[in-house]
Amino acid sequence: MKLKLMKKASVYFLMGILCLSLAASPILTGETAFADEVTEEAAEPVMTDEMYDRIDGMNIADAEKDPQLAALLDDPVFLRYFDVDENGLITKKDVDMDEVDRFIMEMDSNAEGIDDTEVAAISSDANAVGCGVSGLGKAQVPAKYTSVKRSHCIDISYWQGKVSNANWKKIKAAGVTHAIIRVGYSTLSSGEPKTDSVFSNNIKAGIKVGVYYYSTAKTAAEAKSEAQYTVKLLQNYKSKITLPVAYDYETGGRLKSSVMKKNGNASCRAFCDYIKSAGYTPMVYANYVTLTEYLDYKSLQSSYKIWLANYTTNGKATTYPGDYWMWQYSSSGKVNGLSGSIDINYIFDNNQGAQVTPPVSQVTPPAQVKSYKIVTRCKMNIRTGPSTSKKIVGTAKKGQAVYATSISGRWAKLTNGYYMSLSNCKYTAKTTTDVNYRKGPGTKYKRVGTYGKGKTLTVTSVKTNGWAKLSNGRYVYAKYLKIQ
Repeated sequence: MKLKLMKKASVYFLMGILCLSLAASPILTGETAFADEVTEEAAEPVMTDEMYDRIDGMNIADAEKDPQLAALLDDPVFLRYFDVDENGLITKKDVDMDEVDRFIMEMDSNAEGIDDTEVAAISSDANAVGCGVSGLGKAQVPAKYTSVKRSHCIDISYWQGKVSNANWKKIKAAGVTHAIIRVGYSTLSSGEPKTDSVFSNNIKAGIKVGVYYYSTAKTAAEAKSEAQYTVKLLQNYKSKITLPVAYDYETGGRLKSSVMKKNGNASCRAFCDYIKSAGYTPMVYANYVTLTEYLDYKSLQSSYKIWLANYTTNGKATTYPGDYWMWQYSSSGKVNGLSGSIDINYIFDNNQGAQVTPPVSQVTPPAQVKSYKIVTRCKMNIRTGPSTSKKIVGTAKKGQAVYATSISGRWAKLTNGYYMSLSNCKYTAKTTTDVNYRKGPGTKYKRVGTYGKGKTLTVTSVKTNGWAKLSNGRYVYAKYLKIQ
């Protein structure tokens, strides 16, 4: 992610450097724009000396005609070193050349296939405006969080390469216990969805992980499509994700500050609400200026976790007025096991990074999943498995509609991958064979009659012995029912 150069009427400028090392995002055309296909990219853009010099002073329209340059323009890391004005003119940022040289070296190393452990470590300028500090945990903790347990967290993407198991061990030994991995991004020019090409490798980290998606959504509909794309990418990794799924929302490319002011909160909510409906904890990532000038941070923090990006001078405590679960205090961090500069963060959480807002059942089912409606008749616990001995991860309110992919006895497997007892739930089912119905929940009760195969019934509860009570007061064995 990045902290963009911000200009105000009475204040001169605040220089920032791209915070999350993420890639940018393409134009979305509707709510289901991302639903059809999810692929992993085979390659990513690489900066060279010649390209760096050539692109300065070009118009973005001309640069996009060159396939190599076009690929670079669509990666947010590009914005670490260049500005693009409203007329599309590309100019170099006034940054320390050591930063530029380091970036080119890292990209060349990646291009040549050199393992990240072989890339020479380069000292960053910890005193540069907006860089924060280089030492893990060296930033001053804000007064209101001094009594809150905090964890060290890094966020990484393709630009850090594939992190090996051996290097994850080094990272953990250095004191990092949490990581946020880039899952995907939308390109800066068109908003096209892309998958981070090393996500499937890095998500297997030996520490607690969450993910982030870099957005360039201009509308709530586009943001929802990005969320749908994200959920599809995560479907095979759900058990690994114990931290939030973040919406990385920053100005850049097609996403201008004027659009943020107009549609920003709606876009954040559209993404986060869909993420929540899929069983994950949503989080909004943005820098100080975006949160305080373009978004209604008070409204957002009441509904979602906030991940603040604010690189203070010499690592001083941030003065951001709102609440935040996570603070990215530097893009110049050094962590054993990773080469170059890394985004480093504090997580402030007395549960040490566990999901504070636990995943709950989906209010509406995702379009790509076949699901069945169940209505709760009282408050119901949601668990990690089909047993009361399994961990409770959330609750469904009385009268709430939840959605399941299947039932087994008295347990429903929900579309978010968790389980809920059917002991006090109403749902529609069909008999899978001829089945006797009785006056009570067991074979010791008198058989009243038989329902033929394919009979539609309304179940109001399922007993611990596996017998289902019907809306007409009769009982059948739930094993012979299929939810509809």
